[in-house]
Amino acid sequence: MKSFTWERAPFSVCVVCKNKTFGLLRAGGHTLTMRCSSCRHTENIALPPVDKKVIYLDQFVFSLLFNVVSGGRLPVGHEAFATELHERLRRLVLLQQIILPHSDIHRDETTVFHSAMELREAYEFIGGDVSLSDTSTIELKQALDAADAYLNGTPLSLNLSVDEVLESKRNEWLSDMHISVRSDYSQFADGLRKMRDEAHGEMEKLAARWAAEKPNFDGVLKVELDAVLAGKVGALAATEKKKSSADPDVFFNAVNSPIQREVRTLLNVMRKAGIPHYEAGQKVREVWASEVYKQLPHHRISAYLFAATARRVVGGQKTIVNKGMINDIRAISAYVPYLDAMFVDKTSAQLLQERPLSKDLKYRARIFSLADRGDFMAYLEELETNTPPDVREMASRIYGVT
Repeated sequence: MKSFTWERAPFSVCVVCKNKTFGLLRAGGHTLTMRCSSCRHTENIALPPVDKKVIYLDQFVFSLLFNVVSGGRLPVGHEAFATELHERLRRLVLLQQIILPHSDIHRDETTVFHSAMELREAYEFIGGDVSLSDTSTIELKQALDAADAYLNGTPLSLNLSVDEVLESKRNEWLSDMHISVRSDYSQFADGLRKMRDEAHGEMEKLAARWAAEKPNFDGVLKVELDAVLAGKVGALAATEKKKSSADPDVFFNAVNSPIQREVRTLLNVMRKAGIPHYEAGQKVREVWASEVYKQLPHHRISAYLFAATARRVVGGQKTIVNKGMINDIRAISAYVPYLDAMFVDKTSAQLLQERPLSKDLKYRARIFSLADRGDFMAYLEELETNTPPDVREMASRIYGVT
């Protein structure tokens, strides 16, 4: 029986001991390491450079891919598409052409899923184990840019590079070894469900008001664009009230809420700018009320999506306001300016294609949904076709992709 070795095929002749025992030890980052299992002679080989596209998949797509992997039930009529999609996406990840990062929205929606740990492991493995910055972190970065522009009286300047919103290095080769930690977040599931239900309840109230008052698109858009100051002050007041709670979980969540984090950060900006502490709070409110804040991509895109949703509600569409809508808007508003592509639900894609959204909103990502899945598969095929030969050859050597 052959003894175990960490080195693996394909084996070649070692230049030192002349045995055919020189194999692949490990790969990842920017280096492929070869080692002889007999004499331990080692060589490091530089991996060719790559430029990976970043594609965001909506939670329902990850769930679809999970069912392919786990043998779960696939939606009727989408069986062949799901299987082909899984095969092509995984192939492109191994060819080092794409990453499929997960976000805080994926994390929260997975926590309330019936097989949370398994789904989490699946999307980390399928997508290349890369994560995006939390949506609240991206919003805070943009708020800091708004504060800088407001204080200095300069135009808003934003870095919309895709690497700005990744928690991992995009262009490192995928490690040939995947290590998974089976973290159990089930203790947070009830709290997340409660927050989701509360947000949905508030959204239903807003939709009911739209249905009764029948505002036009421009009216809702203006309200949403102008609502920053009132919304921030209201959110801050709510968390300040919760900070006095005797429940440690309520206190912790309030102190670490996005609005509290933003206030602390902006007050620090004011301090560094030399603004007296007794004026700093007012300056923060001025930033929130400023025209420059209204230009922030996450706020502008969100406002347009709410206005488009209101238009559908006024038009009599009953199903547009669902429990996933708020998360859909959060994800699109935060990530669409940065990423290369997003695969979202049909309704979100349709809203973005409507005027004036398609005319007024400028963003980086290409938008796909099940309505144009053929276009998405063609996009993926183009990425595979454009894989450089040296990258393809090395990916075959490391991961066995043909």
